[in-house]
Amino acid sequence: MDKNTQARVDKYLELLEELKQTAGDDKTALALLQELSKDRRMDEIREEREAKNGEPATARQLKFLKSLGVKAPSGITKKEASLLIDEELGRNGE
Repeated sequence: MDKNTQARVDKYLELLEELKQTAGDDKTALALLQELSKDRRMDEIREEREAKNGEPATARQLKFLKSLGVKAPSGITKKEASLLIDEELGRNGE
């Protein structure tokens, strides 16, 4: 096991021990650790998505906007293109 992975394992084990003391039993502590781990991963996914939303719109988004009759502004981002697409589809009842 590499050092980075070992460090994470050690950190999780320390947290599990703290949770055991707080929760009072192993089963509850393990369930809490699993939920905390899920929360952490969701935060990472959210950050990744937010970072990607600032990237330029994809060719596919631009093509779809054009097919909807929407002129995309220069430098439009993925998030902005997505919002325009949703807005236009909502107007057309799709």
